Amino acid sequence: MATTRTGAHAFIKYGYETTFNTAPTVDKKFGLNDRVTSWSLTHNRIDIPALNQTTIHKYAYGQQSGTLGVSFNLSNPWVFGAIYGQPAKTGSSPFNYTYPSSAQPKDVTSLTCQVNYAGSDADIVREVNGCIANSLNISTSVGEIVDCSMDMTYGKENAPATTVVAVPSKPAEEFAYTFAHGVVKVGGNTLATVQDVDITFGQNAELLYGIGSNQSVNTYRRIFDITGNFRASWLNKNLLEGTLAQIGKNTSTTYEETIGSSPEFELTFQNTASGATSEIKITGTGLAPTDLGISGIAPVEPIFENISWRIKSATVVAKSTQTAAE
Repeated sequence: MATTRTGAHAFIKYGYETTFNTAPTVDKKFGLNDRVTSWSLTHNRIDIPALNQTTIHKYAYGQQSGTLGVSFNLSNPWVFGAIYGQPAKTGSSPFNYTYPSSAQPKDVTSLTCQVNYAGSDADIVREVNGCIANSLNISTSVGEIVDCSMDMTYGKENAPATTVVAVPSKPAEEFAYTFAHGVVKVGGNTLATVQDVDITFGQNAELLYGIGSNQSVNTYRRIFDITGNFRASWLNKNLLEGTLAQIGKNTSTTYEETIGSSPEFELTFQNTASGATSEIKITGTGLAPTDLGISGIAPVEPIFENISWRIKSATVVAKSTQTAAE
């Protein structure tokens, strides 16, 4: 008798492609508590009518395209490879892995994702190639684990296999980062009593199709967007001054394109319990506020300032005892 299966009968893993649409070794886990949040596939059917009738006469089929969304708790830095490619390794254990390895990338790093499902009637293994990360979001708030979500697009999926394969063997290290492991700095100064923070890396990549195949054949990047938000205690006029400076209306009456001295923005998650051998530090340059809001001006309520912002570029330095990036 067939029974309904749960997520206990399924898992997802991924691997980075060296050649677009060509499956690599698929052995990586996105993070703790990983889950598929959305998944769809379409072949962009074309309806063809005909004279002398009101019903559809024929179907044709266009581009194969799919979307795949995953969410997970931040536990390792290797997911940044989907945005920046392979990192540069320096130092001795714990090693520093820097994303990007040199200049900000101009090409897209693609993934192969594989979802294994032990069905009650038969196993189903779906493998999608040429996945590109549209965006990677990292967020946390007081009392919460650091959550991540990745929105992907793909243009190649062939017939499914029918035998579930091995579960992901990597990463070798996993640490559950929470709000308590985070530090937010602007202009080198630590923000006070941060309530929540998020950052989104949007590489705005596109799949490229060509005559001769309904599956994608390549990909390319557009403008790299890095945006975010934080909410912290309102202690001084620094961020207000920085926002007004963009139109030359701060106390110095100078026009300033960005705010904060170097480093302009830092978001760090550090595993201090293990002697700081595990750390992920995001450093941004070109910090510009999008808007500034104030909340809580009411009797006996805490007052917070909320800043939405954009940065021009960012580097990610991961500290790890692992001898190679995964």
